[in-house]
Amino acid sequence: MKQIFIILLLFSNFSIAFSFDIWKSKLTLREAIQIAKQKNIPLHKNGLIVIGKKFDERYLRLDQYPKNRLFKYSTTLLNKKATVSLYFSITSKKLYNLKIHWITSDKKFINVVYNLLDKKYGKRESFSNIRDFIFFKKYQWNPDKETKIITKSSSAGIKISYYDIQESHNNDKEKKIIKSDRKKNALIKDANKF
Repeated sequence: MKQIFIILLLFSNFSIAFSFDIWKSKLTLREAIQIAKQKNIPLHKNGLIVIGKKFDERYLRLDQYPKNRLFKYSTTLLNKKATVSLYFSITSKKLYNLKIHWITSDKKFINVVYNLLDKKYGKRESFSNIRDFIFFKKYQWNPDKETKIITKSSSAGIKISYYDIQESHNNDKEKKIIKSDRKKNALIKDANKF
């Protein structure tokens, strides 16, 4: 009986929080690259302008930028061009955030997106701070305790952000550890200068 409980406990730690198309939270960067290769998705390093419409490992620039953890590709969603961005945690390189961005001023299209999300995840909650309220409409869905979905729309377009809450917290912890290590290393390195 103990073995079954341990196995269930291990599998519960690997549950996905969100999925979009073929992407699931907690995928490792290596797994995501394999999927992109198999599906011929033109995944590339953030910041590159890529014209090609097929997978090409050279555009990942993994050798030049081994710490890169943001990758993108262009696609067509709901008959409009969209950019999909995949964010991986800083150390463990697990997918914790996925964003879809359409550049459009079509309010009907934006309402279609809201209605699709409402249908799948339930009623949206509105939220904005004072500064954002003037320029953006923000809505949030919390389909379960592991997932947060946020939309941000303006006259320039709409973004959907899917968050794996646990992996987002892990990413924040990893950032703090790296920042702390840098401070310690700087103290050790520069202590003799004083």
